[in-house]
Amino acid sequence: MPIEITVRHDKANEVDRLYAEKRAAHLVEKLKKVDNVRVVLDRQKHLFEAEVIVEEKGHILAEAKEHSDSLTAAIDIAVARIVKQVRKAANKRDKAIVQQQKHV
Repeated sequence: MPIEITVRHDKANEVDRLYAEKRAAHLVEKLKKVDNVRVVLDRQKHLFEAEVIVEEKGHILAEAKEHSDSLTAAIDIAVARIVKQVRKAANKRDKAIVQQQKHV
């Protein structure tokens, strides 16, 4: 379960890196089949951007990008979006399986 943290256009302090790594590890714990999590932290003038990409079996499972005045807020919102996307996809997949079983 590799977690990659990349910082662009700025030097991130160790606290921000550790926070991003902690949130990514939490995401891996929550989502069982995740192979790789990439977190890209960026700073554009006064805005921070956090992009989280979750991969499963070599394919992108979910991707979220968020802008905020605070880096921690951007990370939190992006991680929440990832969880929501994965849950929605799983529910959709489960409903399709149930529908197929009804028609058999």
